[in-house]
Amino acid sequence: MKFSLSAVLLLTLFGIASLTLVSSISESAYSLNQTFSIMALHPYKQNVQLHPFTIGQFGYVYADSGVGSGSFTLKNSELFYNNEHASLDKNGALFFESSGFPVSGFEAKQISSVGYELHLNNTFPVACPITNTNEVYQIYYGKGNGNSDCIGVTIDAITS
Repeated sequence: MKFSLSAVLLLTLFGIASLTLVSSISESAYSLNQTFSIMALHPYKQNVQLHPFTIGQFGYVYADSGVGSGSFTLKNSELFYNNEHASLDKNGALFFESSGFPVSGFEAKQISSVGYELHLNNTFPVACPITNTNEVYQIYYGKGNGNSDCIGVTIDAITS
């Protein structure tokens, strides 16, 4: 089977263009130049699925069915909420504070024109139910709070 030089060149250019398109969509970013909201996703757990992140007392993060907090930013692999940086407590609970040590290693991978999948050092968090409620889950990195009902979730940054 013979191929003409122009056919080989055309196939090569098509392959390079396809690779460029795929890599630009799945490229990771350590900074996003806009504010965004964050949503928890879990396909089988309705009490977590599509619940926005809410900042509660002492800056702790929850997935709640109410109105979420939408002023998150990502700069140099650090996550911020209203200029307070993300930190982890001794149990791995995610919270935001203005002093102390920020946690570094957040990365956003674009999955659509308005959405990014967020990772922390290539891991996803777990959502653990708050005692006496099935509607609110606290966000942890690591094992969670020891509750056997903790579930792994993906988190997405939704830009406007």
